[in-house]
Amino acid sequence: MAHIKYTSIIPNDKPHWLLAVQKAVENATGKMSLQGNERDFMNLQAFINAEIAVQRSHGSIRAEKVTTEIRTDEGKTVIHIYRNRSLVQTYYIE
Repeated sequence: MAHIKYTSIIPNDKPHWLLAVQKAVENATGKMSLQGNERDFMNLQAFINAEIAVQRSHGSIRAEKVTTEIRTDEGKTVIHIYRNRSLVQTYYIE
């Protein structure tokens, strides 16, 4: 059984919206059984995008642009979250 983990480029003083995304991912996926396959990453990306949209609608996101991207490099797949084209957080399944 795999779990969702993350690393953050800004470990201290994270913006409120990013903390809210982290909490939502943790609450929604805490007890899920994941395989780490393409479907899991697509579903996780869709969930993160939806939570970003919620945070934007609440006015929590002041950044001009917040996006996500699934990347695979050397056999490891991750989801990057970018704020104004700068990487702020990476999710992976382990």
